[in-house]
Amino acid sequence: MFLRDRWYAAALSEELAGKPLARTILGEPVVLFRTDAGAVIALEDRCVHRQAPLSLGTVIGDTLRCGYHGLSFDRTGACVRVPGQRAIPPGARVRAYPAVERQGFAFIWMGDPAEADPATIYDFPYATRAGWRALYARLYAKCNYRLLIDNLMDLSHLAFAHATTIGSMGVAENVDMKVERDGDRVRVTRWMLDIAPAPAHVLATNDTRNVDRWQTIEFTPPGYVWLAVGSAVAGTGIRDGRRDGVLLDRHSLHLITPETQATAHYFWVMTNDAAQVDRTQERILYEQSLKAFNEDLTIIEGQQQRLDSGRPTVDVNADAGVLQVRRVFDRLLDAQNVA
Repeated sequence: MFLRDRWYAAALSEELAGKPLARTILGEPVVLFRTDAGAVIALEDRCVHRQAPLSLGTVIGDTLRCGYHGLSFDRTGACVRVPGQRAIPPGARVRAYPAVERQGFAFIWMGDPAEADPATIYDFPYATRAGWRALYARLYAKCNYRLLIDNLMDLSHLAFAHATTIGSMGVAENVDMKVERDGDRVRVTRWMLDIAPAPAHVLATNDTRNVDRWQTIEFTPPGYVWLAVGSAVAGTGIRDGRRDGVLLDRHSLHLITPETQATAHYFWVMTNDAAQVDRTQERILYEQSLKAFNEDLTIIEGQQQRLDSGRPTVDVNADAGVLQVRRVFDRLLDAQNVA
């Protein structure tokens, strides 16, 4: 089940250059393209003539021309030209989806177009904040999208799945954790004091001193997870608001978009304060993070295969945020089914 009247990330802005882009969102085939003026358009990925994928066609100005027999469709999905004839057949139209480009992403609305308000698109201000740099990535996951969200809401796994990259044993032991829920948003705050730094931290900073580390994880439906993470020299008072010992302070947004019930698109943007992290350090953190995400995918895709067997699972204390998110999903999906 998917939440439909929501904005989802459909593509990175950089993916939309020249050729049409085929993408499946919530089980529906979609084609995205840019007009000559740069506007992002999203249409159903099929031609009404013989059902050929429009994503195999060509962008001509503000229209998309089918690569099979040359029928052209405008931004509303209406067929506006049929080669060899003047009349447009009745019903020659494909579905058009509201699409908006923001902060390095193309967002799509998969529900009722009348409800699509661009003002409700998720805002991640660090992507465009002055003095900060942003790096983007897209991954593909062979698992249900909610498993990716579960993974982000419980970061105790960093100690084990990412021991050589972004984790250390202190991330799983002696953690002060608080879980809060505000409407449909769930926030998990984790403090880990006087622990060994992660290998990626040492690689980027060349600093091996113990750190006080924090992780703030905030989930917003249908699939946005904002991570504010960082570390300071142990004992310098970061938890009391002192910032003179800060070593790293980063914000990232994870955008999880279902492709099908068993696959998902995983978009990500990492942001760093340019005054704190130089480009070499930034690249190290970026590459180490991507390595960690691929470690996640290996485990989660295997997890999906085991879950498909229907065997029972158990919960532990670290699952508090995960369980709150599941309750949010259950409530929203129940409300959608009733409507």
